[in-house]
Amino acid sequence: MHVEKNVFDNVFNTVMDIKDKTKDNVKARMDLKEYCKRRKLELQVQPSGKVLKPKVKFVLSNEQKNVVYKWISGLKMPDGYASNLRRCVNLDQRKLFGMKSHDCHVLMEMLLLIVFRALPYQVWNPIAELSKFFKDLCSTILRVDDLLLMEKNIIITTCKLERIFPPGFVNFMEHLPIHLPYEARVFVLS
Repeated sequence: MHVEKNVFDNVFNTVMDIKDKTKDNVKARMDLKEYCKRRKLELQVQPSGKVLKPKVKFVLSNEQKNVVYKWISGLKMPDGYASNLRRCVNLDQRKLFGMKSHDCHVLMEMLLLIVFRALPYQVWNPIAELSKFFKDLCSTILRVDDLLLMEKNIIITTCKLERIFPPGFVNFMEHLPIHLPYEARVFVLS
């Protein structure tokens, strides 16, 4: 569940472009020039000397961010399902805070697809696959055949995420889900 929380934090902070928490920062954009062939996303130096960071398709607009925070702040959950997620939203500063692992679990598996529905399909789909992966992995019944399939699919999903997000996005925390189906399979078989 802690891996899921960290992956959720990275995805949410990057898509919402939260300052000092996003994986799409100046260093990541400089890496694009060196490691990737995404010329449209590289930093652009203006004649005045000002450096511009081009808009990317995986970041929501300011209006869309406001809608997301407003939606989460109005969210009502059944008793005992999740903590009061409304208390975790600061509309003035536009950020989430004080979320427990289970809150991230609920958002990652159930609500992330709704929250990011404004993203283009090619961005939304791998996030949906990641959400389904964690939902399937945390299910009460695990079958070895399903775990083997999950083991293959999460590698493809991670590759899709690498193609969308900056190179620094997939670090060891985004790599860990690749090993989780194997560990679950070993646990189920023992």
